[in-house]
Amino acid sequence: MSGNNKICSIICGSPDGSIDRSLVEGLIICADSGLHHAIAAGIDPDIVVGDFDSCTADIPESAEVIRVSPIKDDTDTILAADTAMQYGCNELRFFCALGGRFDHAFANVQTLEYLYQKGVRATLYGGGEKLRLLHQGDSVKIGKFDGFVSLFAFTETSTVTEYGMKYPLVRYRLDRAYPLGISNEVAEAEAEVIVHSGTVILYEVAGK
Repeated sequence: MSGNNKICSIICGSPDGSIDRSLVEGLIICADSGLHHAIAAGIDPDIVVGDFDSCTADIPESAEVIRVSPIKDDTDTILAADTAMQYGCNELRFFCALGGRFDHAFANVQTLEYLYQKGVRATLYGGGEKLRLLHQGDSVKIGKFDGFVSLFAFTETSTVTEYGMKYPLVRYRLDRAYPLGISNEVAEAEAEVIVHSGTVILYEVAGK
């Protein structure tokens, strides 16, 4: 990421409300019931956005409120992301965005691609999990940790290399129809994932 990036931390409403405070910075937006998690973590949001169908907490007086109709096509997470982009943010961190309902989690994964197509990079966090999309030409390094790393094709196929892993791959073609990249582990001090073609889901989860 460039040093010119403007960060936004978006707090979503997944049932697991754990938030790594060290990663929360920049503009802070709560997506609807994400406000409950922010309050529990002692985080003061700058903006609260949503249809408020699931939020019963008192909104801080200092926060800007963007209220929309519950009859809508956009998820509250998309609304929060659009708001962040309107404020010029181009690096988004979604907290409490994993670990709940599968349809909500998958919608959040689709949101990552929605943002990428607008030139914005984003990461999902929740329940000890971390998920991001990597695209052709991307290369990321992962320090050794106690947990698993999984790599799945998001496009129909993708070609990847994984160095420093328990099960290394070199220019291997992953297929969206087969989960070969699940449950790998960082075997060295640092691993590297390189995407030569296509788009992949990079998923990290702590613990064994």
